[in-house]
Amino acid sequence: MAINGVKALGSLDPRAVYGELGKVAPKANFGQQLQNAIQEVDQLQSRRDDMVQEMVRGDRIEVHEIMTAAEEAQLAFELMLEVRNKLLESYQEIMRMQV
Repeated sequence: MAINGVKALGSLDPRAVYGELGKVAPKANFGQQLQNAIQEVDQLQSRRDDMVQEMVRGDRIEVHEIMTAAEEAQLAFELMLEVRNKLLESYQEIMRMQV
């Protein structure tokens, strides 16, 4: 009869113990996350434009809803620009490094 060694408590993975290890969703790579963020910004701007068109046509839509959608789209766009600026700064810094 063989006796297996005792594992230290630190080596136990709680996800494996409770059966959650197989449920971990695969993570998207950076390019996919960036593309998803850009699409989300585009959707917010399209939604804002659609709401403005509805108001111009005379549909019953509240002005504060349009203003909220416009501000949300503007903030998302500004955030996207800041991320782009940081990425460009990082790239330029890497290019300045001496090897």
